[in-house]
Amino acid sequence: MTPRLIGVGVGPGDPELVTVKAVRVLREADVVVVPVLAGPDPEPGRAETVIREYVAADRIRRLEFALNDTGGVTPRRAAAWQSAAAAVAEEFAMGAGTVAFGTLGDPNLYSTFSYLAQTVRELVPGVTVETLAGITAMQDLASRAGISLAEGTEPVVLVPLNGGVAALDQALASGGAVVGYKVGAAASPGPAVLRDRLHQAGRLDGAVIGARLGLDGETIAPAAEFLPSPHPGPDTRPGPDIPYLSTLIVPAKRRPGTGSGLATAALQVLPVTQAPADTAGPEQDRAGQHLDDSEGASLSSQQQRCSFAVAAAGEASSVPETGAEPEQQLLGRVFFVGAGPGAPDLLTLKGAAVIAAADIVIWASSLVHPDVLGHARQNAEIVDSAQLPMEGVLPYYQRAAREKLTIARVHSGDPSLWGAVQEQLEQCAQLELATEIVPGVSSFTAVAARIGRELTIPEVAQSVILTRLGGGKTPMPPGEQVAEFARHGTTMALFLSAARSGQLQDELLAGGYPPDTPCVIAFQVTWPDELIVHCALNDLAATIREHKLWKHTLVLVGPGLAAGGSRSHLYHPGHFHGFRKADPQARKQLRAADQAAAHQAAAHQAAAADRP
Repeated sequence: MTPRLIGVGVGPGDPELVTVKAVRVLREADVVVVPVLAGPDPEPGRAETVIREYVAADRIRRLEFALNDTGGVTPRRAAAWQSAAAAVAEEFAMGAGTVAFGTLGDPNLYSTFSYLAQTVRELVPGVTVETLAGITAMQDLASRAGISLAEGTEPVVLVPLNGGVAALDQALASGGAVVGYKVGAAASPGPAVLRDRLHQAGRLDGAVIGARLGLDGETIAPAAEFLPSPHPGPDTRPGPDIPYLSTLIVPAKRRPGTGSGLATAALQVLPVTQAPADTAGPEQDRAGQHLDDSEGASLSSQQQRCSFAVAAAGEASSVPETGAEPEQQLLGRVFFVGAGPGAPDLLTLKGAAVIAAADIVIWASSLVHPDVLGHARQNAEIVDSAQLPMEGVLPYYQRAAREKLTIARVHSGDPSLWGAVQEQLEQCAQLELATEIVPGVSSFTAVAARIGRELTIPEVAQSVILTRLGGGKTPMPPGEQVAEFARHGTTMALFLSAARSGQLQDELLAGGYPPDTPCVIAFQVTWPDELIVHCALNDLAATIREHKLWKHTLVLVGPGLAAGGSRSHLYHPGHFHGFRKADPQARKQLRAADQAAAHQAAAHQAAAADRP
């Protein structure tokens, strides 16, 4: 049996934001390991707290990490990492076939898992390393704060604040949403400095900070309250302590009225009528899947349903049973549920529970897997929105307001990322409907998991840019073109851009990416007809055209996608610290590699600077 090490993203802290698949993998693993703060009597870490909801405590093994060390790779931290990897190797030696490592958020974004996996590969030849995508802190914070991260052509830039203020300043200048991780890290800008940067960029108003999301002591507040003024007055209160893993979201700069494109007359739409079952379907793709988002016929009452529920360890399922009556409520409610990229078991437990309790489930058959409907009650009204404009969905919201019903509006991926939820939130507010966003696994993290690549590689790419190609009917604002973002030379995820592959390739090259920059083209990720192709940037357009891809396709690009990635110095035999001497030959190789990387980075910056 080939040993398997699986990095499982367990979300930011709320046990309900674990995916159905994550719970299954954790329960089926021979051993579950979790990081814990080193000490004589360590308290359960955040990942362990989540996992204990579904896995018995006696099946969990703690790995001590020096999580409270600051200043980079300290001798204590290096020794702890080495010890953790040795403990995993020991489990395999004792006969474990599968070891699952639970990590907060997603294992391919700013995660401890990549460091562990790197050394386990060295200690256990032949081990298979896999990752399972999870909900990130930015998605949870956006949903709790009611923020739509990206609408239309807006980009989203992820930056680690402990990398300095330069990357933050560049991101703030883009105008799109900015997500700052590790707000409370010792190396991050101090609260007063961070407030000043946001203020100088005109982005302080609307910015929010979240800490301990989904756990006791959770805090979500405007950044202006977290960050003290650099010029305090006599009545100024000191800001609260900011934990290490706090997250900052600076919403996109939007023109007044953005997201409210419906005419007021749309609120007077006549009562809902079901579309006939034989309504012609939308255009189909290479595998017969519906492609057109402009909605289709309502689901027949004879639609087959499949159901799967997950109960907490030793407890009954939190997902209501089929046929359960909804609780009495004072207001109608609309939940915008992220169904994930495709595979139905990448739905979160909270998403499943919301669908199970809904009176009306609105879904798009062109984008959402039909098995997700297996969670719905038998007497729930199922509406396929695949051929309905917003005006066609609005009558259901009106009815929910009149009759105090609960609607689950099921979106593919995550509703906060190009989910067109902003205008729906505004319409719901006009109707006095309560609303909530339930985050879902995004396709960009699902692709990273499928190809086994961390998107944030030490010393190569620590920022991630999520964007889409401009042009066509929706021009990009100045400073938000793909070529401008390409100048950063970091990891980019490009949504909704495959239809203009030639323009996409040209803009990426114009921004300064070398022609041999690795690219990943992912069609229908996690669906049965999934297709993932690797190519160099110079071949991107030809590869997309060769496979006739234009919808449901995500493109990843950046040096961090190279087959070998970038090896952290922490476990390199050429790196030395207080607990280990460096191998002389490996030390020379490490220095040579560092020099080559520095030259390549300088060349990229020079090429980008020379571009018009």
